[in-house]
Formats: sequence, C-alpha cells, structure tokens
Amino acid sequence: MMTAKRLTVFLLLVCVMALGATADVQAKPRQLKINTISATGSIWHQAMQKFAAIVKEKTNGDIEVLTFADGQLGNIPQTLAGMQLGNIDMGYFGLGSALYLKDKAKAMHVMYVPYLFNTKADATRILNAPIFQEIYDGLAKGTGVRVFGAFGDRSPRAVQTTKGPIVKPSDLNGMKLRIAGMDIFLNTFRALGVKCTPLPMTEIYMGLKQGVIEGQDNGFDLAIPLKFHEVAKYWSATDHSFEVTGWFISEKLWQSLTGKEREIFTAAAKEAGLLTTELCAKLDQESIQTIKDAGGTYTVPDVAAFKEALKDVYKPLDGKLWPKGTVDKIRAMQK
Repeated sequence: MMTAKRLTVFLLLVCVMALGATADVQAKPRQLKINTISATGSIWHQAMQKFAAIVKEKTNGDIEVLTFADGQLGNIPQTLAGMQLGNIDMGYFGLGSALYLKDKAKAMHVMYVPYLFNTKADATRILNAPIFQEIYDGLAKGTGVRVFGAFGDRSPRAVQTTKGPIVKPSDLNGMKLRIAGMDIFLNTFRALGVKCTPLPMTEIYMGLKQGVIEGQDNGFDLAIPLKFHEVAKYWSATDHSFEVTGWFISEKLWQSLTGKEREIFTAAAKEAGLLTTELCAKLDQESIQTIKDAGGTYTVPDVAAFKEALKDVYKPLDGKLWPKGTVDKIRAMQK
C-alpha cells in the first residue's frame, strides 16, 4: 500500500511529466504549406523561401512555412482547389491565376485591360490599394481563397512572333496568335485583327515550330524558360499589360490567424516580393541578350499607336465582368 509520502512524490512526478509533455506540444511549430508551379531555385521559389524565413523569425518559430516548387502539390487550378478544400494552405504565382476560380473571380479580369497601368510601380501600388482589396474580399467570400498580397513584379506581356518585326498594330493583322481564352484578352487582340487561337501553354512551343500558330503573348518570365525564342525569333516589347505575383491563402486559414500573424504574413509577402522584383528585372535584361544570341530580334514598337488601337476594348466588359467605372477610377489614380 502506498504511503502518503510516496503518493505525494508520485503525484509530483506525474505533474512534472505532464508539464514536460505540454511544453513539447507547445514547442512544436505550426506547419503550413505553400506551393508554386515554378521550378526549384526559380524566382518564385526563392521568394517563397524568403517569405518562410521571415515568418519563422517574426513568429519566434511558432509558424513554419514549408515551400514546394515544381508543382509538387499540383498545378495552379489544383492548388487553388486545395486551398478551397483546406488541403493546401498557400500559393505563389501570377495574380491573374485567380481567374481559374471562374465566375466568383470575374472582377479580376480588369487587371488585364491593356495599358491599364502606366508603370510596374503603379501596378503594385494599385493592386494593393482599397479598390482591389474590395475585389479580394469578394473573392475570399465567394471562393474560400484570399489574396493577401500582390507583391513581386512580373515581366510585362509582349508579343512574340515567327514573322516580323512587329512595329505597329497593323503588322499583326491576320496573324494567328495563341491567346488565352478570356474575354479581355480576346477583345484586345481581335481589335488588332489577330486570329486568336486557343492552345495550352505546354503546346505553344510545338505550335510555333509547326506553324499552327505564328505567335503568342507572354512575358520573358514564362517565354524564356520555355525556350520559345528558339522557334519564334521576333520579340516586340508592346508591354501591354503589367502583372504582379499574387500571394494566395486559404480563407479558412486566414481567419484562424491572429491580427498580429496577419500583419506578419502581409509584411513578409511584401519583403519577399521585393526579391521577386529584383530578380525579374535582372531576368528581363538578360532575356534581351538571350533572344539576340539565338538569332532573334528585340523591337520596341510604336507603343502610342498600340494604346490608341486598344483604348476602347474594355468598354463592352465594363459593368459586366467588373464594377462599372473601375477602369476610370484606376486611371484617375495615376494622374
């Protein structure tokens, strides 16, 4: 039979062991997963790693962000769906990828209105301003996926063709270009007389090589790694759209974070986005030489003429895809 003294010692040991177990549980960091389709070591992957390091430091190790590149957790639609289901916590890729969320994300089309932003800096400022925060709030409410930051310049969208050079809008008249199948893109290029051809990104290279298409529109950050310059020698820097990279998060997860944690995540996204911007600027400069080394030409076209030709393409969509007057408000923010 246990004496009172032994019972006291036993109970003290049990308490110590319980406290130790509790401390171990509390010491274990909360692990979150962030995914990108970009390759290991790529610009986006490096930015995610910086984001993870900042979050770990600022939360004193309480939150650990695990980074996944090469689409290890799925492609962009799968990643967004994973966030909706709660299987994936976050993603980092082009902000316009939100359009994969369909009707609930249709207001995001406005960011692709040609020549909407005057500069990359304007794009970043406005895409993080209240006018877009309202759109992000609606996206989160309607889809369960939130954009908690739009930080990290991407290469401006340009026109790359197998025939050229492309100097003025009329040079594109009648050409077959691979164009993303969204109304704002289709309206833009049909206004230039382009025969818009749908084609998955993975089929663009062979499409250019075999003559199925005669060109495509993307920035250096997508076109150069996929080596389109090997089969499409003419690059025209129309710079008709400035896009940034978006930091996406499960709305359920976002709501579970404290106010302080949300501040840390947003600040980390902004700082990590600066790395994306720095590395992308370097890529853009190197890409011009890459095209020339491959025997291609880099042309700065008559941008004023392109702006004039495309000035009204958004009007049929105003009030249908995004709230009426949004384009005018955004342009007024840059005067």
